[in-house]
Amino acid sequence: LAVAHVLYCIATFALGRLKMRKWRAWEDETKTIEYQFYNDPERFRFARETSFGRRHMHFWSKSPVLLWIVCFFRQFFSSVAKVDYLTLRHGFMMAHLTPQNQNNFDFQIYINRAVDKDFKVVVGISPALWLFTVLYFLTTTDGLYSYLWVPFVPLVIILLVGTKLQMIITEMGVRISERGDIVKGVPVVETGDHLFWFNRPGLVLFLINFVLFQNAFQVAFFVWSWWKFGFPSCLHQNAADLAIRLTMGVIIQVHCSYVTLPLYALVTQMGSSMKPIIFGDNVATALRSWHH
Repeated sequence: LAVAHVLYCIATFALGRLKMRKWRAWEDETKTIEYQFYNDPERFRFARETSFGRRHMHFWSKSPVLLWIVCFFRQFFSSVAKVDYLTLRHGFMMAHLTPQNQNNFDFQIYINRAVDKDFKVVVGISPALWLFTVLYFLTTTDGLYSYLWVPFVPLVIILLVGTKLQMIITEMGVRISERGDIVKGVPVVETGDHLFWFNRPGLVLFLINFVLFQNAFQVAFFVWSWWKFGFPSCLHQNAADLAIRLTMGVIIQVHCSYVTLPLYALVTQMGSSMKPIIFGDNVATALRSWHH
């Protein structure tokens, strides 16, 4: 189980980082003259005519039901759009950095450091995850047909997480229009923990951790039972059981790597506070020494 969980986490974060590599070009673009000219801080525009407004300010953004439906399908086509990255980047800097520090700030490096730190959490196995493992064994009994519904639980969770993260971006766009029809410069999104479930951005990380652990457990349990009892055995005598588990494992792995993880890496920076990794290693060491 430990080996499977570590391998799943490494594969997920490696593929996710591969997807986020294109953000480097977006970050470099913010240093160009063309970007600074187009996003002149003295320029007035209608909120709906900005690129961010055209993407998120529609009739469906005011309806909770339509908002859920649109954001659910949006995660499959453009999980992180360029305009979303640039707008959330600007909102983060306006909320946490002074004007003299904004020009030299590299948001993409900050996100990479945050993802590296979160990896230490995801690769761990908490007591809560062991509890769900025990519950899984209790459902693997004759008559419950657990193979027909248990593998789908992580899939439902990861789809809900992706939908919620997309909704947070849209809700920030709607709040811009509620503050006024005219914006000056780049639209400024408001950050805050209230955008997340139960005001806890960390809950999203726990759900990703849970999904990856359950995915790894399905594979580890199958390999162990095959090695211990052979194949087929009483634990895998149904061909549909094997097909469903392996298919769900691949789908969840790909979706979590290329959709959910990049969305999480960007959107969770919109909480009320910035993470300690905003400081470099040298600065962090100096601060800890000064604190002691």
